[in-house]
Amino acid sequence: MQHHNRQTTFDRTRYYKLLRVGKEELGYDDAFYYGIWLPQQGATQKDGRYSATTLSNTQLFKAVEAMKTKGFKIKYKSGNKVAGPKKTPRKLADDAQSRKIRALWLEMHNQGIVRNPSEASLAGYVKRLKGVEALQWLSSAQASGVIEALKKWQARCTQPATIGAE
Repeated sequence: MQHHNRQTTFDRTRYYKLLRVGKEELGYDDAFYYGIWLPQQGATQKDGRYSATTLSNTQLFKAVEAMKTKGFKIKYKSGNKVAGPKKTPRKLADDAQSRKIRALWLEMHNQGIVRNPSEASLAGYVKRLKGVEALQWLSSAQASGVIEALKKWQARCTQPATIGAE
């Protein structure tokens, strides 16, 4: 059975690009990269200097692997995205209730109750609580419910322990 997703040919161009990106990411200057590092990987001179194009496929692969051991991380592009206008972040809700919700959230973060103070984290909390994706879409009654829930959470976490204090 033929595997259609398996790469059948070695993509030298891709490995040349990986070497260039790795060189930049690892901070190799030209003198080190061309004078020391490439020859260590097996490169020979071409037009008066060492060149990655003289490496065999195996040597190219091993050179990229060597960069990985030094901390180079390959960043993959997601292939399913269609090029288009960049998605702009949603504007923050600016009504009084949303500002109160955000203020409570940040105050609770400063008290150590909320770990992540980000807007995305707050939106996740609101979604779990009310099933609404964003503060902008909360009705007045829903926003009041969120405010009350945050206040109760804050009170539970900040009240002194009174168990057995009688």
